[in-house]
Amino acid sequence: MLGGLGQLARPDAVTSLRFLSEFVSPPSTSTAASIVSPPNQTSESTVSSSTTAIKRSKLPLPGSGPSHVLDCGAGIGRVTKQVLVKAFDHVDLVEGCESFVKQAKEEYLKAEIDSGKVGEVRCQGLQHVQFEGTAWEGRFDVIWCQWVLGHLTEDDLIAFFNRCKKGLKPGGMIFVKENNAKVGIVIDEEDSSMTRSDLVWKEMFEKAELKLLREDTQKGFPSGLFAVKMYALEPFS
Repeated sequence: MLGGLGQLARPDAVTSLRFLSEFVSPPSTSTAASIVSPPNQTSESTVSSSTTAIKRSKLPLPGSGPSHVLDCGAGIGRVTKQVLVKAFDHVDLVEGCESFVKQAKEEYLKAEIDSGKVGEVRCQGLQHVQFEGTAWEGRFDVIWCQWVLGHLTEDDLIAFFNRCKKGLKPGGMIFVKENNAKVGIVIDEEDSSMTRSDLVWKEMFEKAELKLLREDTQKGFPSGLFAVKMYALEPFS
């Protein structure tokens, strides 16, 4: 997690918007379309795909109202500001660090909150967030998790995914964008976070009964870093 840093790298934001665009139709007033396919630019993408997207209706589904997304482990709202507000009508956030939540509300996302584009900014760890029986039950077309799930143990991660299902509208999806180790799990000695390999991630998805619809690898980052992969998921029927 990049926490309080103010900017996403442009390849990160553009790649996320392109990945989302395969499953989500942005609001009519959004600039996302021009970012995903800028005029006079070749069709070459910064995304390297290893699976073919399964054909499904784009979100939001007809009759489901305006699109809603939840930004999990949102920090001060970098992904919200540079990606999610462009792709959805409304964004809610959940972040476990009180100082990040304060900065998001009072500074970084103040304009988006004042305009109504950003709704609730909840201060809560993902291992405790609940959907069933709350205002977030059945609210979201997409739940977006980026650079945060490495802080959850296997049991907490699977439980979190299972609770997320209660937060989705019919046809809703979960997106995961995380660092990938080459093999197994790499433990960070400073904060005890875990970098899981692609194989381990897929084992987690299977245990949580999530179907992998598409996976892509982020390009455009400096060499020497962990690979970053994106996964588009839906609950098993």
